Order: sequence, then C-alpha cells, then structure tokens
Amino acid sequence: MSHIKLLWRGLNVQPMRAALAQHPELWDQQTGRTAAEDSPHHGLSDIWARYADPQTMREDGSHDSIWYPPADVLPVRDIVFPLMAGVRGERLGGVLITRIKPGQICKPHTDPGWHARHYDKYAVQIAAAPEQAFHFEGEKLVTVPGDIYWFDNSFTHWVTNESDTDRITMIVCIKTERK
Repeated sequence: MSHIKLLWRGLNVQPMRAALAQHPELWDQQTGRTAAEDSPHHGLSDIWARYADPQTMREDGSHDSIWYPPADVLPVRDIVFPLMAGVRGERLGGVLITRIKPGQICKPHTDPGWHARHYDKYAVQIAAAPEQAFHFEGEKLVTVPGDIYWFDNSFTHWVTNESDTDRITMIVCIKTERK
C-alpha cells in the first residue's frame, strides 16, 4: 500500500506565490516545529495559517482549530475550502505552509500526537523543482506547482530539496470519512 498519492494537478497557485512574495514577514512567526535542534524540521521555515485555539486545548492535545492572522493576508481559504469539498471533508484542522530552502532536508520522522492521528493530511505544492521530493521507504513523489496529494504521516517520511529553489508546500489537515 502506498503512503502517498497524487490526487490532482493544475491548481493555480500563482496568487498564493505572489502573496507569499509580498509578505516575507509571515515566515517563522511561530517556530515551535523548527527551533529545536533535535526536531526533524529544524532550520526550515513555517507559516501557521490555522491551528489550535489555546482556549480549547485539552490535556490529551485534542483541540479546536482557529484561523491565525496570516490567513487574513494570504489566499489560504481560496485553496482550502475547494479542497475540503473535493475530498468530502467533514472538519478542518491545521493549515501550515512550509518552506525548505535549497540544500535543506526535512529529516526522516513520523508525526505523533492527537492532531496527526485525527486528521488526514493533504499537501498543495506552491513551489517545486524536479530535484525535490517527498519520500517514504521505497517510494517518493516529485511534484510540480499546483499538485495536490495525500500522505500518511504515521509512517516514516522525509523531504529533500537538492535544487537551487525553495520548496513551498501548504499542508491542510482534514477529517474525512476515512479517519
């Protein structure tokens, strides 16, 4: 069974690319995933558009997600809501935009915790190059801007960028009938 599947191609991501270029200050406002040296995401860059509402966080990590200020600046909802309809989403969780600069790697890892287990993970490729790939043991997916894919983050995965351009991905967490 594959742990990653290309779903659609050809989404117009140019409006998101333009908005990201106009708002570089949005990167790394939240460094919870990227600051610790032992994190597989150490040194990468994030923009959190949606995640936990601190008011609803429970001891087991479960929570309701809310929109964060970058979602008011970037055209996140223009991508997220059609994606939810396309996968018959029942509930929207976190929305994270990640950037892996040239020569960087997101190290092999699994994603633990309530949020990772509760939602299916979908990725929208905002920027990409042929020398970049999303990997699982024995398989990899090379994407182009506008690709949308599903992945199972409960299995060991990693991302490489051996190109000379940034790899930018928007990860959208959606509860579906499957999960």
